[in-house]
Amino acid sequence: MSHFIIQTSGLTKYYGKQLSVDNLALRVPAGSIYGLLGPNGAGKSTTLKLLTGLIRPNAGEIQVFGEPWQRRHLQRIGALIEEPALYGNLTARENLLIHTTIMGLPKTEIDRVLDLVNLKGTESKLVSRFSTGMKQRLGIAIALLGKPELLILDEPTNGLDPLGIQEFRRLVRSFPKMGITVILSSHVLTEVAQVVDHVGIITEGHLCYQGPVRHDTDLEKLFIQVVRGLER
Repeated sequence: MSHFIIQTSGLTKYYGKQLSVDNLALRVPAGSIYGLLGPNGAGKSTTLKLLTGLIRPNAGEIQVFGEPWQRRHLQRIGALIEEPALYGNLTARENLLIHTTIMGLPKTEIDRVLDLVNLKGTESKLVSRFSTGMKQRLGIAIALLGKPELLILDEPTNGLDPLGIQEFRRLVRSFPKMGITVILSSHVLTEVAQVVDHVGIITEGHLCYQGPVRHDTDLEKLFIQVVRGLER
């Protein structure tokens, strides 16, 4: 099997006549934390929706786990696209119970994921009283049900305060040791610079850079150099 957990070729998506994703060729190494970076409206969320089957491409192919994408692969993928869909009038445990029941998973999964995202002890608190950071962590907990091999997170630090961002970084860094590859999108480069080890830089639907990075890489500088180079 390929050492890439995700590969795309010629991936293209139009909304009407508007081109959102243009001939994308992603290469996401297994075991990596891959940052899909770019400004608002660059095509990041559309790309992640294509990878999770929420929308269909107009052209191109997606390979996941070394095979052409099929709906059955979703059993091995966890995703948090945009804001988590939560029931505010229920507790975290009750929210998770709904998902484990639908997915046919044992209730023991609830304690496992609550522990992973550091929400143990909040079982009796209604989600409507959660902070933004706690809601994001609960959304990630839902995505972690069933022990996915691939975790896809769309703008996961939106609305988080500095402490919440620090906690998010700690959490994401722990995933590769559990055998989980992470793809996360962001338009705030400094927030993910200390987390990712591979990046794809996308602007106006084009993937204009892709490759490994060190945690001390100045992603903002790299982004500006790549985009300006593309404009020449």
